[in-house]
Formats: sequence, C-alpha cells, structure tokens
Amino acid sequence: MKRIIYYAVILMLPILLTGCSDDYLQTLPTNAVGEALINGSVNNLDVALNGAYRLIYKRADQQSEGGEGQMGIRRDLLGEDMLNTSSGNAWYQDEQKWVAHRDPDAPRRTSGYPFRFYYPIILEANQVIGNIDNAVGNDEPLRISLKGEALTLRAWGHFQLVQLYGKRYQKGDANASPGVPYQELPGIEPLPRAAVEEVYTKINKDIDEAIELLKGATTRGITHFTLKSAYGVKARIALTQQDYETAAGYAHQAILQAEKEGLSLQTGNQLLSGFSSIGDNNEWMWASQQNSDQNTYFASFFAYLSWNYNSTAIRINPKAINSNLYGKLQPTDIRVKWWDPSGDLPGPTTAFSTPEYQNRKFGLANPATSVGDVCYMRLSEMYLIKAEALARTGKTGEARETLATLILTRDPAYTLDALADDALTEEIMTQRRIELWGEGFRFTDLKRLDLPLDRQGVPNATIDLCKVMYVAPGDVSWQWVIPVEELNANPLMVQNP
Repeated sequence: MKRIIYYAVILMLPILLTGCSDDYLQTLPTNAVGEALINGSVNNLDVALNGAYRLIYKRADQQSEGGEGQMGIRRDLLGEDMLNTSSGNAWYQDEQKWVAHRDPDAPRRTSGYPFRFYYPIILEANQVIGNIDNAVGNDEPLRISLKGEALTLRAWGHFQLVQLYGKRYQKGDANASPGVPYQELPGIEPLPRAAVEEVYTKINKDIDEAIELLKGATTRGITHFTLKSAYGVKARIALTQQDYETAAGYAHQAILQAEKEGLSLQTGNQLLSGFSSIGDNNEWMWASQQNSDQNTYFASFFAYLSWNYNSTAIRINPKAINSNLYGKLQPTDIRVKWWDPSGDLPGPTTAFSTPEYQNRKFGLANPATSVGDVCYMRLSEMYLIKAEALARTGKTGEARETLATLILTRDPAYTLDALADDALTEEIMTQRRIELWGEGFRFTDLKRLDLPLDRQGVPNATIDLCKVMYVAPGDVSWQWVIPVEELNANPLMVQNP
C-alpha cells in the first residue's frame, strides 16, 4: 500500500523513556517516538506530545518549510498588505504572484507543504488521544491536560487545512463541497476528502471536548495549548463560520482567562521589542519557544520576516507593508514604528536594503542567530475578534468599547467617532490588518469574508513583483490545489478545480 503524505511522521526511534527531567522534555531533539513510549505512562505521552509541538517550528525539507510561522508568511503574501520589495531573492516570490499554491506539480513548495506539515502534527496528537485513557500514571490533571491539548491540536490542524483547500464556509449553505480528510486515528489508510460542513462539525466536536477537559487540567506554559488558547481557537473557528455570537462569546472567555493568568495588553514601547521573545511580550497566548540548540538557521521565521538577521532574504528582499494601509495610522500611534515609511532607517550594515515601508515590527534581540520565539496567538487578536463579531451582530456600543480598549494601548490619542454598522466594521477590520500584519491572517480573512484580493492602487504593490493585482471573490484560485504526490498516493483523493 502506498504511503500517504499526511502520514509522513513515522515512528523512527524505538526509545523507551519512563521518566524525563523538565529540561529534557523541552529539548527533545525529535518528534519521533517509539511504540513502547506511546503505549507507556502519562509522562511518556507528555514527551510524545512535546514532539507534536516541536513540529510546529521544525524545518521539514526546504528552508522555506520552517513551520507555522512560515505558513503565516505564505498566507499574508497571498493578501495585499505584505509585499516583497525585490525580485533579487527567490524565496516567496511565487506565493505573492498566486502561482505556488496553484501548482500541484511542485509538492515541495507551497501547494504541498500544508499536507506535510499539519497532518504529521495531527498524527502525533492522535497517538496521544488513542493511548492516554489507558496510560499508567496517577497524575490525573496532567492526563486531562494532555488529552485536551491533543484534541485542540487536532482541531487546529484540520481548521488550518480546510481554510486553504476547501471552499469558503458559508453560513446557511450546505457546504457540501470537498474539504480535507479528517484523520481521527493514528493509521495510514487512505481517506477521502470530507465535505467542508463535516470537517467543521468534527473540528467543533474536538475543540468543544478539549475546552471542557482543559477547564479541569493542569495550567501549562504558553508553548502548550491551554484553556485560554483553546477558547481562542474556538473563537477563530466561529468567526470563520460567520457564527458571530459564538465568536464574540469565546473571544471574551479567552480574554478573561488570559487576564486571570496575568496576561495583559501591552502598551507604548513594550510593543517595540521585536516580537521574538516570550519574555518580552506579556500578551502572547500561544507560541513556540526555541532553545539555542534548536537553531533552524535559514528555515527560521526570522530569516524571512525580521529586519536584522543576516540572511539573503532580509538583506535583499525585506518585506514591506501596503503603503495605503500604513497611511491609515495616526502619528500618535506607537505602531507607526513597526515600519519605516521613509526607507532612511539604517540596516545592521550597509549590505542591507532599506526600502520604504520596510518591516521593523519583527526583529531579533541577537541577530547573530536566527533563534527566536514565534507567536501564534495574542490577546490583541481576541479583542479584535470580539469587536468584529459584536459589530456584525449590531452590538455597536460594545464593539466600540472593545475596540477602543485595545487601540488606546497603542494610541493614547485614539478617538472613535460614533461609527455604526458598516463604517464601524470597516474600522475594526483596518485595525485588524494593522495589528496582525505578518502574523498570517490576511488571506484567510479575505476568503472568509468573500472579499477580493485587490492590490490595484497600492503605490508600492508593483505589477512586476505581484503579477496578480486582482482576484474576484469565489474564484477557483482561492482554493489551494492538492499536491500531485498526494493524488498519486491516495486513490480516494480528488483535485480542486
């Protein structure tokens, strides 16, 4: 039987560990675990789950396959707010041109990477889910946490996949078109693509069960899914399904839980630390933490989206913000310093290109190494989800208050006029685009809202670098194509238009 790409994680190292120090658990060099470990104790399954988290920032093959951070770069370059500034470096050029995600014959590029990235994480999660109930051990809070975390990983992984390969979810419709295979067992049997509606039904079942479990679980660090970040995942899912009441409710719960655990919105110069260290960012809810011995070098997120790491991509092709979007910032907003509109700020050396509107949001404290922590969920996102969902359900007063609470931490002079309905929603979405720039949301936001990709009229979006300047809502190219390797290996797989 042919092996399917999304089961690419093989149990390679037959290791049996009956106990590990905390340091060992955080520096385990591989996600591969043996059958004896999987079928062992609760503590051993904790080691196994660490393997799944390790995959979230581990290099797969090419240096552009460095985990969720680099998936976020892809999703943003498919939008209009992040822009390449030069063709001098080849990485991520075809993503912006809307070529790579529509090329099934390039499985080692964008179209195939999600299969080889998310499904192995799902497989690892399934190993834990399938064994945790009968695992030996008396630490019941940890057992509950591991199952809740694994269910959240499984829900999150499928959610990420169906947003790319499936059609846009449309509330009130049957959503019967093919989504992605929903893998609930740690096996390698071929599966057909479940309908988009079925995928979301199973995603919600998993995340709902996870939330109930995590309410009684051990509270763990932000490198793990915890109750606050599980609430956040649920809010994201509901937002994508246009279930705005649910989205607002779970975003609110995420905020309350995060603040209960000591997180808070950052203010002023706190927002200028470079977004590369958990210790410097008190509003992070879920992130990967890299130790110095886990250097991913040129596969690091920061090798493509920082301003000061000495990689060819950063020296020659630093990323820039849509200049029209930057123009919506007020001078009193600290976020004006997240980019350099003038192009006058110097790079680390004269070898670094400094184009106008260049990224300064992401930077490394120690640019001699590409090691940095990568954030996947922040408290500010939850405020934005809550504000958007409230606005879209007509609760304008609450929406204004929620948005103002966030933006006043960025701009003390911010005033929100008595905007209502579409004008208020547009302001919330503008703030979302600014706040979450570089964090991987623009493509999926455009898709979920059935909006066009429109780079027309953006002064620094050149046709030479972008090629594609407009894509209509509902166009077939909003769906990523299934990679040819998967089509060849799985007889039940069908291709997108």
